[in-house]
Amino acid sequence: MSNMEKLMAAGEKCGIAIDEKQSRLMILYMEKLLVMNEKINVTRITDVDEFIEKHLIDSLTCLKFIHKDVKSILDVGTGGGFPGVPLAVMLPEAEITMMDATGKKLKVIEDICREIGIKNVEFLHGRAEDLGKDPAYREGYDCIVSRAVANLCLLSELCLPLAKKGGQFIALKGKNYLEEMDEGEKAIKVLGGKITGIESCLLLQSDLVHVIILVDKVKKTPEKFPRSFGKIKKEPFPG
Repeated sequence: MSNMEKLMAAGEKCGIAIDEKQSRLMILYMEKLLVMNEKINVTRITDVDEFIEKHLIDSLTCLKFIHKDVKSILDVGTGGGFPGVPLAVMLPEAEITMMDATGKKLKVIEDICREIGIKNVEFLHGRAEDLGKDPAYREGYDCIVSRAVANLCLLSELCLPLAKKGGQFIALKGKNYLEEMDEGEKAIKVLGGKITGIESCLLLQSDLVHVIILVDKVKKTPEKFPRSFGKIKKEPFPG
């Protein structure tokens, strides 16, 4: 079975319809990223089967929860381009912006996307706590996605200021998410969000479980948020 076929079959098992053109683009991205990974460390996952499951399929588990007609998606802490690149392939009508504090990683992702023809992508080098204060980006996106970047309380303070009122924030979390929920839910409420669902996702191997926390942005984020990263890490969330 080719890698393209593996990806399409894995998608089908997880309820994600991936056509040949989409599969070809994602596999091409994977192949080129793994070549570049030998020069610049972008991903610790280098086994192809593991990459397909833990990067490509895992990224797409949030696809069905993204509001219809979304025009702009920001991937906070994209790392190797996940979930941003797979979402860009599957949602060609949306503009996907991938943000990361590590410029070298972003350059790798950008170069590969340009080379293989993924056009609906933008790249933003910076930190969410800074961009969330910048009027050019604050409350500027229909949907914010982030995959396993930080605990929910901290992650919400980084992400929700960037979501438009009426937009959404989607956090892909590990199976130990429950220990973060009490503080996270309080923070989300203060930041203008409301949790609308928690979806469990079982990938192809039984031990690979994660959850998707769905948050609607129901009101504007108070101006004092986000705080500096040092304060976010050291001081409990106020309110």
